[in-house]
Amino acid sequence: MSLKSTCLSAALLALSAFTYVQSASATPLLCQEVNKNHMYVDDSQVSSCLGAGVGNINGNPNNDAFLTGEGAGLGLISIGEGDFAKTGKYTGTFSFDGSLWDSWSEIAIGFKFGTGNQADEWFVYMLNPLISSGSWLFSEFDKKGGQGLSHITLYGRSPPSEVPEPGTLALLGVGLLGAGIARRRKQV
Repeated sequence: MSLKSTCLSAALLALSAFTYVQSASATPLLCQEVNKNHMYVDDSQVSSCLGAGVGNINGNPNNDAFLTGEGAGLGLISIGEGDFAKTGKYTGTFSFDGSLWDSWSEIAIGFKFGTGNQADEWFVYMLNPLISSGSWLFSEFDKKGGQGLSHITLYGRSPPSEVPEPGTLALLGVGLLGAGIARRRKQV
């Protein structure tokens, strides 16, 4: 195989690797038992439900302790509030400044509903990396007169670790490929 065809093959392989896109299927992730009030967030946005309960989050030590590290907590720190909009009585969207991911390796989002201290009225999810917006659905709402979503609280854990960007890795790969071709040419 000639050097020209080898380089062309390598370039085509690299180009196809960068342009390959796989469709992702998403399913709603349930936060709580079916016989209680619960909510869904799409699993393309969140990786797990960290907890749910009655009362308030963001400042209530009885509820925040499992998040903030007191005792057997998860080591998360309250880092502010997110924005939300309602698209229906029990559905809507959330968002926050995506630059928070520059300061935190993990971010959790807490949803607080005004159900009048009926089970359950707050739900906390761990977000998938780099997600800063999405949609929510509160199901089995307290039909006796809840007020809907009250606020969204954000929690963060530790600064992000340095991860090479895909472009850096591609450049490294091309450099190694070039070094291998150059070495092969010297041996011939």
